[in-house]
Amino acid sequence: MIFIFLIQGVNVMPTDIQRNNRFPELDFVRAIAVIAVIVIHVTSITLTKMAPDQFTFIASVILNQLSRFCVPAFLFVSGVLAFHSYKRHNYSLLIKGKIKDLIVPYVVWTILGLIFFLSFSSNYKGIIMIFLTGNGPFYQLYYIPLLFQMFVLLPFIIKLAGSKRIVISILLVNILMYVGYQTLLLGAVFSDDIVGSASSILQSTFVVWISYFCMGVFAALYYSQLLLFIKLKPKAFFVAIYVMSAVALIADAYLGFSSDKQMGAMGHFRLTVMIYSFATMALLVKFGMTYKSNLFTYLHRNSFGIYLIHVAVIKVIFMLSSIFFSNLFFIMLSTLITLFVSYGCVELIKRTPISSLLLGQKKSSRNQSSVVPLRNRLER
Repeated sequence: MIFIFLIQGVNVMPTDIQRNNRFPELDFVRAIAVIAVIVIHVTSITLTKMAPDQFTFIASVILNQLSRFCVPAFLFVSGVLAFHSYKRHNYSLLIKGKIKDLIVPYVVWTILGLIFFLSFSSNYKGIIMIFLTGNGPFYQLYYIPLLFQMFVLLPFIIKLAGSKRIVISILLVNILMYVGYQTLLLGAVFSDDIVGSASSILQSTFVVWISYFCMGVFAALYYSQLLLFIKLKPKAFFVAIYVMSAVALIADAYLGFSSDKQMGAMGHFRLTVMIYSFATMALLVKFGMTYKSNLFTYLHRNSFGIYLIHVAVIKVIFMLSSIFFSNLFFIMLSTLITLFVSYGCVELIKRTPISSLLLGQKKSSRNQSSVVPLRNRLER
């Protein structure tokens, strides 16, 4: 979406700061993205811990790859929202709030993961690295320190995003990093241990992810114009770009099967993932402008809690029976079970005194403000 916006060289002027913190089209993106996160982690178990038949294997790879837009989408949406939060609040208060929103539940869930799912043979150095990188029993938690880094750097990122040339430069740097990483990975230049350690560290480091967050900040600066740009394009335009990028993404993943590092070759640090992510976000925003559903509203409101909880649910399902990851039907069933159980757990936790510890700071009523009509935002 914003990638096309930049490439086409549309003449834009900064948008007035949006006083309302609800972005219905981005809420739709976030709701779909949290489902995609679950799909990635369910299919990853099938691909790494099971011996599926050929059809299940191919289907799992396709589902896994088509869900790869989720983390870039979360970072992009966070960039948009972070820009408006920064303009409304003092920076130090914003960081204090993010410590309560992000770091407190991150520490609590990391401790819970260590207690319930980590082998006691792990040494203290490994445990320290788990807290620093989030790559522990609840491996999805790497996103939390990553996002917090973005908020710490937010004033600097906003300055960078004010220049279209700098934004494009950041994109190009990240593209070169992805191409270099994939080349070294597939070329088996380094050992599996080195690649694994490097991937764990890179995964929770802002350097390789900053383009998505920066593009979100850039989009926030020109949000009305961006929405108008998307509105004026036909759906077929975005569908065509999505299909082409999806084909390229899946083909890229299958080329990686010739390497011993198959799962690494299917990860996020690839140029095809970047292109596919922007294409998917564009399509979702297009649909999110007009498509309304209470289901997606409920999902986006609990998306952070679902993100925190879902891996624990998946682990419990796998402990109960590996059959839930054995074929396409059970993969879909496991995804739905994980989604609804995670959602139910979030709703239950929100009614307890420890809600702020497990899910972050409770939101005030001002965050539930009414949605500004799309027409009003496009006419600014």
